[in-house]
Amino acid sequence: MEDMNSEPSGTRAARAAAVLAILAFTGMVAVNGLASSLPLNGVSTGQLSDELPNLFVPAGITFSIWGLIYLLLAGYVAAAARETFRSAEGVRRAWTGRDGALFILNAAANTAWILAWHWRLVGTSLVIMLVILGTLVYLERDTERKLLPGGVLAPGPGTESGSIRLRRFLLTAPLRVYLGWICVALIANATALLVKTGWGGFGLDPRVWTVGVILAGLAVALGFTIWKRQVAAPLVVVWAYAGIVLKRLQTDPAYSAPVWIAAALAALVILASMVRVRVACPLFGRKTAGKSLKK
Repeated sequence: MEDMNSEPSGTRAARAAAVLAILAFTGMVAVNGLASSLPLNGVSTGQLSDELPNLFVPAGITFSIWGLIYLLLAGYVAAAARETFRSAEGVRRAWTGRDGALFILNAAANTAWILAWHWRLVGTSLVIMLVILGTLVYLERDTERKLLPGGVLAPGPGTESGSIRLRRFLLTAPLRVYLGWICVALIANATALLVKTGWGGFGLDPRVWTVGVILAGLAVALGFTIWKRQVAAPLVVVWAYAGIVLKRLQTDPAYSAPVWIAAALAALVILASMVRVRVACPLFGRKTAGKSLKK
């Protein structure tokens, strides 16, 4: 009787979290849609970025990645709901109430960021961005544990069915694409705050600082490819850097040559690192850590 009572309790909590996650995701997408359609506070997200010009801002088309992120997150939420409401007994579930709590907090922070940004509370938006990043980091850590040998999402021996690979993809790849973009967005948010406060960069040329910021993003991306052996998050950084190259070539190619050249080279280095290292793609069920997990 104890087992029968304890299991439903955990299941009910996970199911409640799944329902709230769906609502939180829906609210997040709705507010982001209103930010463009109304727009909120009478100004679009792009116009706000233009008010704080800096050499790290990518071309407008780069932000279309949010459409992909929301599409992938819709798949993630659907897969999470299926995990919690699946009726098969004895099947280990790959999504828990803890995952739900983290995702709900993330969605709430994402919504709050839009409001803070549109009301020009740049400092507040940076703090909120750190919350978004923190929840994604914790979700990613949990995902990595699930992908370890013996974990609920670990690739099994032999050939796996398409449904198993799709399940693994939907519960891992969306968060990693999201995480990759937030890493770049955090750098952009911090840069915007420095511009708003009139920070002089200790007298150094803005191009020097921007190249330094690009190198910092490169280090983060290489951490994903070489240390984490991932492909989704680094590709997002490549996309962002391609946007920087496009923006600078359209605006001031001669003046900003050090910036767009650095961004282009950084993108090539990231791509090369993904070829050089045996990366992991959840869709195809490859192991995430290769030989390092066996040591």
